Amino acid sequence: MIGSAILVVVLLIVGWVYRDNVMEYARGASSRFFDRDDATVELAGGSSLDLARQAEQKIISLGQGATYEITLSSEELTAWIEHRLAGFFPEYISDVTASVSDEQVRLTGRVATKSVPGLERLGPAASFLPDTAAVSTSGRLDGLETGRGVYYIETLQIGALPLPDAWRDDLITEIKGASDDGLPANAVAFELPPFVTDVGVRDELVFLRSLLEDR
Repeated sequence: MIGSAILVVVLLIVGWVYRDNVMEYARGASSRFFDRDDATVELAGGSSLDLARQAEQKIISLGQGATYEITLSSEELTAWIEHRLAGFFPEYISDVTASVSDEQVRLTGRVATKSVPGLERLGPAASFLPDTAAVSTSGRLDGLETGRGVYYIETLQIGALPLPDAWRDDLITEIKGASDDGLPANAVAFELPPFVTDVGVRDELVFLRSLLEDR
């Protein structure tokens, strides 16, 4: 059962660091956001869409050099993930939400385990998995270099069950495939829009910084 839970946790992390798609998103950020008229941004229809637009406008402002720092709340992050990043998660991962507290970012999602490719490798253990499992990760955010950040995953859990640190580290190492810039085993590097120079958490908000401010 515990071994089965580890596989489910992997799915959420893989969805979040879906490397090729996230990199494409980051590289194309300026053309997709900054070259379009504000009127073309999807509006209204619900508070979630409004929050997604609000988050996007902040990111546009940062990329255009109108400010050197923006902050995003848990609600803005969740809305932005829902409306702007939905296509970057495999179809068997849904309802991804973000929350920020105690200087950490927590990502939670639901995984349709029976639709996961390669599930048969678990053998008989696969039959013990629920059709849908709630999976979460919790950890610190930090800047790595311009256009890149790092997520130090401190807790991985399925439902209310945290995985032991050793299993967590083995799991993340397997996902990364190899050592990543000399980072610790529990650290996952990810792409950011190319103008972002730092990322982190302060006062229960995620902040993004840039050196593009028009002074």
